[in-house]
Amino acid sequence: MNNRKGLSLIEIIVSVLIITIMAAGVFGAFVGTEYIFNRARHRLQAFNFAREVQDRLRGNYGYTDSQMNIATGHLESEVGSIIRGEMANLSTELTYDVSEPEVNGYKKVEVKVSWTETSF
Repeated sequence: MNNRKGLSLIEIIVSVLIITIMAAGVFGAFVGTEYIFNRARHRLQAFNFAREVQDRLRGNYGYTDSQMNIATGHLESEVGSIIRGEMANLSTELTYDVSEPEVNGYKKVEVKVSWTETSF
């Protein structure tokens, strides 16, 4: 009778293969979660930048005053540098649209923030 106390080469290869497959799955989940987290963070930053632009426009112009002309344009020249931090490296652009005065005398100001998301 043979008294075997060790593992065969095939058993070791199979166990390493199983561990590799499990590690690849965990790594893939981690990378996917990081990508989703970054997209959510960029969306929140874009929302905050748009709110800051609206606050600056509200502070500089009266919505019922005629000095806020009906226009479309880029905000960087009018309200200063808004985009900061990581978003500045993502080709981020701020634009705005000012609509005709409504019945109540208010004008609609729509701020658009667009950026290029990096893929993983």
